[in-house]
Amino acid sequence: MSDWQRAGVLNGVRSRDRNERIRELNDSLGEVHDSDLYLCECSDPLCASTVRLTRREYDAVRSDGRTFALKPDHEDPEFDILTSERVRYSVVTTLPGTPTEIARRWDPRDAN
Repeated sequence: MSDWQRAGVLNGVRSRDRNERIRELNDSLGEVHDSDLYLCECSDPLCASTVRLTRREYDAVRSDGRTFALKPDHEDPEFDILTSERVRYSVVTTLPGTPTEIARRWDPRDAN
């Protein structure tokens, strides 16, 4: 895996980490919303897009350390495989091998 490919995978991982903090902050405020805004977890380090997900949708994406929530059309075949498309967001799975290893290693919900 090249350095730029590793950087792309790590960008998604960093966005996922920030989204976990967003979720925790929303929980700590005690406010209940139908949905919340999360950062796009794509590989583009300049992406500032957001995706709106319900808690159930977010938790479904986060149930697998290999999957990420992206703004539609932000998937990149160099890093991931589109696994589902919705109106508000897409779900991708990291490519097998090193991308999946990185995604799982840095998954805050995985006990490793």
